[in-house]
Amino acid sequence: MPYVSIILPTYNEAENIARLIPKLEAVIKKNGLNAEIVVADDNSPDGTAMIAQKLNKKYGNIRVLLRQKKEGIGAAMKDAYDFAKGDVLLSMDADLQLNAKDVLKLLKHIPKYDMVIGSKYLEPWRYQKRGFSNKMRYFISRYGNLYLSVVTRTPFRDFSLNFRALKKEVWYAIKPSDKRNFFFVEMIVQAHRKGFKIKEVPVEFKERLHGKSKTKVWHQMAVFILKGLMYAFKN
Repeated sequence: MPYVSIILPTYNEAENIARLIPKLEAVIKKNGLNAEIVVADDNSPDGTAMIAQKLNKKYGNIRVLLRQKKEGIGAAMKDAYDFAKGDVLLSMDADLQLNAKDVLKLLKHIPKYDMVIGSKYLEPWRYQKRGFSNKMRYFISRYGNLYLSVVTRTPFRDFSLNFRALKKEVWYAIKPSDKRNFFFVEMIVQAHRKGFKIKEVPVEFKERLHGKSKTKVWHQMAVFILKGLMYAFKN
């Protein structure tokens, strides 16, 4: 069984990380996974890193990468992927919008596939959206991802969700450079163009209950449009 690194990028996620890590540890124990949990924290003032360190005293498989500067999730993910020890690198957001049990959905397709990406747009759709603002975010996200698929000629539905597993050799072969959310798009497009086998699977996605989202949807949409066009003209 390959050694798996479950990577959680965090900034002010103290309340969520205290709930998510025990859920992940239960999945690890119940299914006999050989795994570590890597918390890549951007020096959160709410004590996120300290909570992860305390939880490690109980579980013994948690490592904290404490970054001194908040440069963006792409920069944090790059450092975390380099820091992780696993043969399989699985990243997910720490805001409890994802289901910890869906980790198994991704891992079961490794090693047949080189990268497995979670999607909130594949049937059966499990994207829970209530209220006008969440429905607007859903609309922008869904059609923004459709746009990226067309302009980059990459046949997937969800480029932006941070819920994916990949073999370490894929990480060594690609070179995503964006310091923010477009990092996740670069990963998929670059891996696809290098001929790696990629599988997209449906996952559950819920509304955030604790803390505030760091994603500025309108700004992100503009960035994705411009940078997507740049990739359209790359070989």
